[in-house]
Amino acid sequence: MFSEYAAVPFSVEPVTVNYVNDDNSIVKSYVTPQMYTRKETTSVKFVNSLIGIDVDPEPMAELCNKIQLGPARLLPAPSEEEGPILEVTVPPTRSDILHAVDIAEDIAVAYGYNNIVKTVPKTCTVGGEQPLNHLGDLLREEIGRAGYVEVLTHGLCSIKDNFTALGRPVTAAVSLSNPANVEYQVVRTTLLPGLLKTLQHNKSMSFTGGFKLFEISDVVLPDDKHVVTETIVGAKNARRVCATYAGPTSGFEVIHGLVDRIMTLCEVAPEEEYVASSGNKTNKLVHCKEGWAYTIRELKAGESDVSGTYFPGRAAEILLTSPKGGHRVVVGTFGILHPNVLENFDINYPTSAVELDLESLL
Repeated sequence: MFSEYAAVPFSVEPVTVNYVNDDNSIVKSYVTPQMYTRKETTSVKFVNSLIGIDVDPEPMAELCNKIQLGPARLLPAPSEEEGPILEVTVPPTRSDILHAVDIAEDIAVAYGYNNIVKTVPKTCTVGGEQPLNHLGDLLREEIGRAGYVEVLTHGLCSIKDNFTALGRPVTAAVSLSNPANVEYQVVRTTLLPGLLKTLQHNKSMSFTGGFKLFEISDVVLPDDKHVVTETIVGAKNARRVCATYAGPTSGFEVIHGLVDRIMTLCEVAPEEEYVASSGNKTNKLVHCKEGWAYTIRELKAGESDVSGTYFPGRAAEILLTSPKGGHRVVVGTFGILHPNVLENFDINYPTSAVELDLESLL
């Protein structure tokens, strides 16, 4: 609208933007705005299905001409099932047209929302919470009752915080091509840095009786086999629970007790050898799922990428046996954090932590 006040009203002049280095030599150059049209396609069947109308291909092409998407034309159908293809011309002023659904939205506007006949859905469904979200909500309440304070931390972090500061080797992670700053380089693969930075920024809190934090959230892991709608995404979300205890003592027994509490709440029974090693000759079991059991074993230095996070000889792996796998699978780790890790995050008190995969418990 401001082009009305230009020397030549309603005109646009291109501008060349140059990027130079220290010696003022041009390293990159481009012209903006780029005044060109582009072609986008969608199927007539898709548009009718998405809007809930039944318009023939020719009238649909005429509707596109009414909404600055012309000239529109019909292309031959690639298959009888898919039907004819609608090709529209997107002008440079319509940068909002990015996908076939954007074309369908504009066609719905041109058709008129009031002209769309209201229909009752042919299916009757009842909404419900996803089992994984339901489990997370229940655990939040129980862990909160155990004295832990829930936090919600950033999903992005630096490579240093996610790997190096935790004493772990730098491995594959979903990274940002153009991060805003060094704190947002990768999508976290562990919840631990967020909790440790929370401890770092809350030094004024009282640690006399122990400072307990926990978080139940997603991490993103590289995965070349994860498929969504026939597309290999290259990454997947994993729901985890992570908790820390910081205080005058390491609190290893506190975190160990939280592990047992979580397993009890998920109706997973401890193995007999695990019960015997704890000094209890008899263990009164609550209701547990058949075929599910867990135990722990020492996490030795060098055996895992996460072993460098914990103090040697003061860490353990959580092993789960379930009907789905039939054999022991590592679903989490816990232990006393290594002094180097505490120094990297500027934490003044001994700290123990646990991180556990929740999806394995369903």
